[in-house]
Amino acid sequence: MTTLPALAGKKILITRAASQAEDFAELVRREGGIPVIAPTIEILPPVSWDAFDKALEGLYLYNGVLFTSTNAVRFFAARLNECGIPVTELKQKIICAVGTRTREEIESLGLHVTTMPEKFTASDLASALSGQDLQGQAFLFPRGNLGSTILSDTLKQLGASVDAVTVYRTEKPDPQALEHCRAMLLAGDIDAATFTSPSTFENFISFFRPEEARDILADTLIVSIGPATTRAIEAAGFQIDIQSRQSTTESLVEALIHHFNQTSQ
Repeated sequence: MTTLPALAGKKILITRAASQAEDFAELVRREGGIPVIAPTIEILPPVSWDAFDKALEGLYLYNGVLFTSTNAVRFFAARLNECGIPVTELKQKIICAVGTRTREEIESLGLHVTTMPEKFTASDLASALSGQDLQGQAFLFPRGNLGSTILSDTLKQLGASVDAVTVYRTEKPDPQALEHCRAMLLAGDIDAATFTSPSTFENFISFFRPEEARDILADTLIVSIGPATTRAIEAAGFQIDIQSRQSTTESLVEALIHHFNQTSQ
């Protein structure tokens, strides 16, 4: 008897940015699932590079650089290239990363990650750095416009200086982006809706009237990638059904597999 994949026939809503959705979708397909891609965020360059370019002028003054997402690494590296600054300028600096994907993105530039927490959140990176002597250390923190201040605040309390500068921004796409799956959602034809950041969820529910959002999510599993996303979902008055162990899409798919395996027994 042939055993079907755990996600066979399950329709999984993917709300992350289009530039990052396909890798996630492929993970779902490998397990027999049907990805329904409906980006609720767009990742764009900052409105102005002035603040970041000013920080780059004093790059030699920083002891380290903090990266909490692959987007931060990509936009940071692209702007370095546009400004004619070789990435080798970072070779002797402390390089901190949150998450394996972020580390891989950094390493693809030929750089070595010196600190990465076991759990993939900015607060865990702050905890990992808290045991070090940071008095007088200066860090550059390229980040998105919606990023948390936890990391900056903690390092400042430990005696470091942190310059947080925006290298990308997260915006809400045109509502038409969800039209192709709206009927599926309203008909309860989506098995699980996945959210990979607070903004993916917040933008998602903003596309619907409050009563519509509640009807949709009452019949659909709510899946969160990690604590920050879960807090945003709960703050809106919803309860999650699944949270991944680590803040990665691989771990999120594993959590979905575990759930459906349990419910099929």
